[in-house]
Amino acid sequence: MAELAFKEYSFKKGSKTTIYLYQNSIEIIHNGFLGKFNKIKLIQFKNITNIILKEPGFASNGSILLDCGLNNNKHEKQSNTIEFSKQEREMAIQLKQMIESKVDEVKAQRVDSAVDNFEKLKKIKELYDLEILSDEEYHEQKERLLEN
Repeated sequence: MAELAFKEYSFKKGSKTTIYLYQNSIEIIHNGFLGKFNKIKLIQFKNITNIILKEPGFASNGSILLDCGLNNNKHEKQSNTIEFSKQEREMAIQLKQMIESKVDEVKAQRVDSAVDNFEKLKKIKELYDLEILSDEEYHEQKERLLEN
């Protein structure tokens, strides 16, 4: 079953780009000529390291760049950029804040998960030290936790 987007943004003046926000990712659709040459990019929130907003100028559009650490490549940078016009500035700022919120949420989940695993590892080690778990059981449980 496909995941449903919880938020949609359409930038019609700047770059004709549609954005769908999902629980764990963002989909950027750069609409091509007559809808035939669309470029679609799906980015996991956990992969976003920085979000750069460039304000629109007197005669230029603004942009939001989603930095995933791979933006040295011109094609990657272009596909991770959302352009917007002056009239779409407020919507762009709202989108940036929403993405930042989701990135922070995902990072917090990862930290919580790491802490939970650490606590479980400590308990398994205690059981092993008390000789409740055999050597084989201990290593099996430890591997299972470290895989997560």
